[in-house]
Order: sequence, then C-alpha cells, then structure tokens
Amino acid sequence: MSVALAVALLALLVALFALVALVAVYARVRGLEAAGDVSVSGYPALVGRPAPASVRPGPGQAGSLVAVVDADCALCGAVVEALADADTKADLRVVALTDRASGHVAPHVSVDVAARGDLFEGYTPTVLAVDAAGTVVARRFVYADTDLAGLLGELATRAGHRTRPSESEASRT
Repeated sequence: MSVALAVALLALLVALFALVALVAVYARVRGLEAAGDVSVSGYPALVGRPAPASVRPGPGQAGSLVAVVDADCALCGAVVEALADADTKADLRVVALTDRASGHVAPHVSVDVAARGDLFEGYTPTVLAVDAAGTVVARRFVYADTDLAGLLGELATRAGHRTRPSESEASRT
C-alpha cells in the first residue's frame, strides 16, 4: 500500500466519522424540538410546571424562593447564606434543596433528593421563584459574579412577595 493510498483511506475514514457525528447531533436536536416539555439542556423545562409539594408556599405565604444546591459547592454556600437574609420575610417561604447533608447548615436547608431531582436542570446553584399557587414562575442560575441580593429581590417579587414601601416613599404619600 502506498503512502498516498493510506492518506486517502484515512481521510475517508475521518469524513465518515464526521458524517455519523453530524447525523447524531441532528437527530438529537430534532428529538429535543419534538419534546415540548424538554428545554435545550435536555432537562424538563421548569417554568410553568407545578413545584414539588415540599417547596410550595404554606398558608398565608405569597410564594417561595427555592435554591437547588450541591453539598460540596462553595458558591452554593454563598446562596444558602443569602437565603438566610431572605428568610426574614414572613410572607415568603425559603428552601434550599441539597442532595446530601453537608456543611450547609441552616433551618431552611432541606435534604430532599426527590424534590431536588425534580427541580435540577444540570447546574447548581439555581434559584427558583414559586408563586402562591405552587407554580414555578422564574428560574435563574447563579454565577460567581451574580448580585445575590438583587437576584433574590427580583425572584421574591416574581414569587409574589409583597414589598413594603421605603421610608422615603411612605413620606411622599
């Protein structure tokens, strides 16, 4: 076998592999498009779905903030701490779901593998807003540069938290 023939056969093999990979990707994308309840990530879309009963708001609560965290994630610890500040609002339920017991110890941290699995979208930490009816109304991923206070404030509003007017707003009325 000559060198030219060997190179040509190798090029043909690489082209065949690329064609098979392209067809596989195309089939996967078509499958994702056909499944209306699945997002691009391949996980079920959360917004618009009912939340698990263990994270729905209780009687008299306007909504829930739910964080999906990992036990050994440093950024998840920051989210759990930020949720502790949001937990002071009486009309809002705050829950952090983790997969196993860890260093994230707080009253609002819950080890609920089933609920976490139902709300997991392939990335942690994720924070969800659940309205009074128990429906997920918003989902945000948390990154290292995310303004946690601003994010939790936005999601609390989306969940239906009734904000109190600031002193300056109250003095204008």
